[in-house]
Amino acid sequence: MALNKESRTINAGKNAVSALFNKFAILALTFISRRFFIQYIGVEYLGINGLFSNILTLLSMADLGLGTAMNVSLYKPIAENDTKKISALLNYYKKLYLFIALGVTIIGFALVPFLLYLVNMDSTIPYLEVYYMKLQIYINAAKVVIQIIVIILLKNYFVFIILDVLAVLAENLIVSHIADKEYPFIKAKEELPKEDRKTVFSDTSSIFLYKIAWSLLNGTDNILMSIIVGTIFVGYYSNYFTITSNVEMIIALIFTSLTASIGNLVATADAERRYSTFKSMQMVSFWICGIVCVCLLFLIQDFIVIWVGEDLLLDDLTVIAIVLNVFFSTCMRPVWTFREGTGMYKQIRYIMFVTAILNLVLSIVLGYWLGISGILFATSISKISTYFWYEPNILFKNFFKRSVKEYYWEYVKNTLLLLICCAACYFPMKFLSEINIFIWLLKAIICCAVVCIVYFIRYHKTPEFANIKEKAVLLVKRKRK
Repeated sequence: MALNKESRTINAGKNAVSALFNKFAILALTFISRRFFIQYIGVEYLGINGLFSNILTLLSMADLGLGTAMNVSLYKPIAENDTKKISALLNYYKKLYLFIALGVTIIGFALVPFLLYLVNMDSTIPYLEVYYMKLQIYINAAKVVIQIIVIILLKNYFVFIILDVLAVLAENLIVSHIADKEYPFIKAKEELPKEDRKTVFSDTSSIFLYKIAWSLLNGTDNILMSIIVGTIFVGYYSNYFTITSNVEMIIALIFTSLTASIGNLVATADAERRYSTFKSMQMVSFWICGIVCVCLLFLIQDFIVIWVGEDLLLDDLTVIAIVLNVFFSTCMRPVWTFREGTGMYKQIRYIMFVTAILNLVLSIVLGYWLGISGILFATSISKISTYFWYEPNILFKNFFKRSVKEYYWEYVKNTLLLLICCAACYFPMKFLSEINIFIWLLKAIICCAVVCIVYFIRYHKTPEFANIKEKAVLLVKRKRK
């Protein structure tokens, strides 16, 4: 049975709140862990850590887009409570993932002899190959606490990454146990019909092409920085990346929690209703983008000084490049959420390859010219030249049945709003030049207040604002009950 409007709102709200709570709890410990890592192990190893994380991002392309394809294929059987179909799909995907795991292992070991060519440092790192083969980037609260203790007492990077592996293994075993217990039907040995396997293959092949290009686009920056600028600078940049990636992850959690509801909405609602929902999501993304970008622009340098020390600062041009990338990632969230919810990959499967190739060429050219900032600016230029305009065009044409011009016009207006907010915050920030935690918090309050006032004036009389307000009231009432 299809979800109604209220059910979609309640489920999306629960998903978002739960995800955000967990993320904030881990985030606080992550910053503490990073501070101890630099103090007791060193920024050189931090650069190695960032480099290997990028390599693992490239290896993750071996997922072949199965995760997204699996989600899309499960929307209908879950809505219809078709447990046999769910079991058959999961069994089929399980077999595919076994082949993928084998492929990732083989490729990972094959890359080991080439690691020394990617690392650009004055001194060598012992057991480099071993660190790479063990490194995992997923963390949980218990692991971070133990890692902090290990960093302080043992000052040993090898033990640090061993804990990563053990944490992922434990998490997977626990999740698997809970899933088997709560949903025993998934263990049934149901076979997926041949026609359904063809459908899965068709969906997966399109997503596969897109995901490979996405991995190439987002998994090469640290590698290029290591080769062109130096591995130690990857360590410097990784502090900034830790901040921005976690901020983007929190934003992504908000929108990802809506993906299932969007999938249901697309299946049950008309084009006008879909567009109304998109407009509300777009308003939220622009508002969040305003807060995040202004705060990063004026606060990130001070935060780095307070957190890990002035010696690890990068230049202001690099900060601008970082903020520009965050701007595009945040504002594109509604489009990406609809892309995931609709499975809109066949229409856009090649554009990301164009983006990745353009990014690689520009990163090399601008990297040798400007250094780290050049590599980051290359990413923004490649995005705005390709999928930034292409994906919305396909979405509006196929799912909203209307012109995309209004979307671009909203982008222009909100970019101007963001510049107004930056100008309004510039002078107060100049007067608050001292760097300490209290001044930093005051700056943060000023930045957030300015952005919220400007965006409230812009949106408070719009249908999108009324729609979000209605959903918020609904969630509060449901929570009280």
